[in-house]
Amino acid sequence: MPRELFGRSEESKIITEMLESATAGTGAVALVEGIIGTGKTSLLRWAEETAREMGMVVFSATASPTEQRFSLGVVHQLLGTLPETAQGWERAFASSAGTGGGPAEPDYPLLAELCAGVGRAARRTPILLTVDCVQHADRKSLLWLGFLSRRLDNLPVVLLATKRCGEPASDQHLLVEFMEGVRPDRHIHLHDLSPSAAFDLAAALCGHDHESVDALVADTGGNPYLLTEQIRTVPAGPGGTAASGAGPSPDAAGGRSPADPPDERMHLQAVKERIMCMLRRLDPHCLEIARAASILGSPLDPAILADLCGVPTEDACRSLSRLTESGLLCPHDMTFRHPLLAGLLYRDIPCAERAELHRLAARYMWRRSAPCEDVAAHLLHSHRLDEPWMVRLLLEAAQGMVGRDPAGARRLVEKAVLHGVPDELAAHAEGLRIQALTALDLPASARALTAHTAGPLGPAERLQEALRLSDILLRLDEPACARQVLEDARAAIGTMDPSAAARLRERLIHVRLHEGTYRPGPEAGYGAEAEDRLERVLLLRTAAGDSAQAVRRIADRFLAAPRAPYGSPTWYHALLALLWAGDVDEARRHMDTEVRLARAEGTATRIAEALAVRGLVQLHRGLLADAEDDAVQALDLLTGIGAAPYHAGALARSVLIDVALEKDDIAAAGALLDEAPPLPGEQPVTWWRLHLLHSAGRALGRLGQAQRGLALIARCEDELTRRGVVNPAILPWRSTRATLQLALRNMAAARRAAREETELARRWDAPFALGRSLIAQSGASSGREALQLADQAMEILEAAPTPLLFAHALYEAGRAHRQIGKARRTRELLHRANELAISLGADGLVEAVQRELRFAGGRPDPRKDSTESLLTPTERQVSELAAGGMSNRDIAHLLKVSLRNVESHLTHSYRKLRISGRHELARYFPPEEETAAAPVLLYQPRSAVTPPHQLRTG
Repeated sequence: MPRELFGRSEESKIITEMLESATAGTGAVALVEGIIGTGKTSLLRWAEETAREMGMVVFSATASPTEQRFSLGVVHQLLGTLPETAQGWERAFASSAGTGGGPAEPDYPLLAELCAGVGRAARRTPILLTVDCVQHADRKSLLWLGFLSRRLDNLPVVLLATKRCGEPASDQHLLVEFMEGVRPDRHIHLHDLSPSAAFDLAAALCGHDHESVDALVADTGGNPYLLTEQIRTVPAGPGGTAASGAGPSPDAAGGRSPADPPDERMHLQAVKERIMCMLRRLDPHCLEIARAASILGSPLDPAILADLCGVPTEDACRSLSRLTESGLLCPHDMTFRHPLLAGLLYRDIPCAERAELHRLAARYMWRRSAPCEDVAAHLLHSHRLDEPWMVRLLLEAAQGMVGRDPAGARRLVEKAVLHGVPDELAAHAEGLRIQALTALDLPASARALTAHTAGPLGPAERLQEALRLSDILLRLDEPACARQVLEDARAAIGTMDPSAAARLRERLIHVRLHEGTYRPGPEAGYGAEAEDRLERVLLLRTAAGDSAQAVRRIADRFLAAPRAPYGSPTWYHALLALLWAGDVDEARRHMDTEVRLARAEGTATRIAEALAVRGLVQLHRGLLADAEDDAVQALDLLTGIGAAPYHAGALARSVLIDVALEKDDIAAAGALLDEAPPLPGEQPVTWWRLHLLHSAGRALGRLGQAQRGLALIARCEDELTRRGVVNPAILPWRSTRATLQLALRNMAAARRAAREETELARRWDAPFALGRSLIAQSGASSGREALQLADQAMEILEAAPTPLLFAHALYEAGRAHRQIGKARRTRELLHRANELAISLGADGLVEAVQRELRFAGGRPDPRKDSTESLLTPTERQVSELAAGGMSNRDIAHLLKVSLRNVESHLTHSYRKLRISGRHELARYFPPEEETAAAPVLLYQPRSAVTPPHQLRTG
């Protein structure tokens, strides 16, 4: 099938059946109807080629509006070369000459003689007659076509005509009479191609990638003609995609105004001229109304269109009806069916006229109380804002958009400022611009807000702007500047009400915490005696590493009741204290809630911080894939606002480095270090950058640069000591130092660092921190001491919700058992560690475990994928069915086993995959994955003489 017939299989089947019927002696008539560009002519040409291949004779004609005054012009195109109709043409010409060339009705004998000539020729060879654009045929030709169509039953003749929707005919009554003679099943209606057929056509024509073809199909609405012309006439862009000849169509809601270079506007010129010619034929006002519709966008209001074009509303409604009938507008919502055509019409309007139409559209819509954002979209493209309400409306629309579309809000504010904002609204406009900048370019928003706060502001406004600026500066890792801004505001405002003073004091404490200069108690200043005593105790105990149980109780009091709002600094203090105290699952639950709330609020900085911290929690939980996904999302958001190197971006990179090390992807860890060096210049070591320093030190050790890693760990030690933090649960720099010293063969220093961390972790008494320190101390020890420490770690971590750390403890215990010669116990522990590491995706640990297994004489499991290497065939079969949504009872019925047997296999699968239930099975068995064709029966049919004990499953 040729390209032009993509998606036309049903239509081509109907035509083929008609041609076969004609070769058997039975004629037929068919009409192909559709809007412009749906492939009617291409279908006609295909039918002609098919008829010739079948041995038929083909006569074709194309009707045109310019030839409608020629009597029987279309019939002469069809039969002018047929000898059997020569006598009929002599009579037709004589009749025309006798009337002085004026219109005359052909008599019945003439019509019959022309039909008889076709019949005599068809008895020799079957005939296909095709008429393209039958609506443009002259009146006498329409009369003859209807005459012939009623006499084809016993003739081997097929009459195939096409008609474009919406266009007027030379004689509407004769056209309707001709259409009534067509059987309903042979009245073929062509529509735009389906998305799949349009995609196939575009891919066949241009062979571009999936994204560019999708854009082409969306731009043309699946219209074959527009799609083909778009690909053939518009050159490919830099990325190999075809640039849109029309660009984005103007949209009242989006406010897009394309500005293509002159050479781009020449593309698709033929398409534009053809559409405009058709519009002129439809109605005297159709072209003008269509252009105005491309300006107005949707929804189309006939009254506004009439005002824009200066025509009566009745004429505008009639033109809209014509546009709908012709297929340019969708009937249900009155939008352009093909965005490409809307763009072509939009660009055909001169720039100055287009701007004036936008201004008039905004005025008419405002008078009819249209939504302010729709009105503002037109004002955005106006060359002048000459009415007072226009600037005010732009600012009102910007205020409503700034949370969900900061880029659009910024454009509206800048448009208002360009045309002059009243003095009383200047501060409001600048505030909106800064708010939009915060979601687009954080460093630029800091500069703009700094300049804004330097101006004359009232006390309340000065405090508000100072709090905003300090928060932005803190997220740009400039705590000293943030502190200075708050202190300046405190000095400038002087006496404040208690609520404002408390807000300022709380922010100063938060800034000093990040800066590392905060000391709880009266010596902190700023009215510290009035600060929340419970939070002060939480911070002191967490930093000192004094009793994880007590800290957990305090954190629960903060998080359970609405003592601090979600996402506030105090809330994060409690959340991290809960995490370091060992309640990983509860911390994850709270972080899931915070991520949902942050996404609902829509602030990029809050979402990124929530995702980065949740990535840290997922890392503690051992969910490497989830941690990596959260960290990548956080970095993407921060990159979009120019804040990736700072604040939460450092934490996100820290999480990604740790995940890469666990996955044994040393190249990825090295690339992350190259992207953002941990210590660029004299940048201050803020709180989250400490985590990046620690992760970078670990990565440098794996990269064979242990000495450089020790330098970073020393920097962590100095900074934490300065801050008064000794708790090893917060940042285990001592165990990392032990690992790096081991790489340098400095056993004494390694043991000393690991022992110190273990002593501090015992005082803190949280499973995660203590188990981690015991693993590090075991690695730095040998013999019975190493075995005792590894067994302690394994015992502590087995019940904790930290499977990855438990897998490390199993590995360390297996290694210690191998060193003292207990091979059987070694293999048992290492096999269990291998199973856990595979399920968590910790490829680095898997390699180490399997290496130890080989040393112990064991045989590692084959590495395929996690499910294949962990689950037995029957466990995999049951898990696949459960992931697909089947209940346990249905699975038991399908596999002919007991319900208890299914439950047992699912329980084993949950344990091996380290998941809590069937809702998490989809992670390993996605819906698109096909299950086995035939179920594996857990109980195979056996002979009756099989001993009963052999029927039991293992």
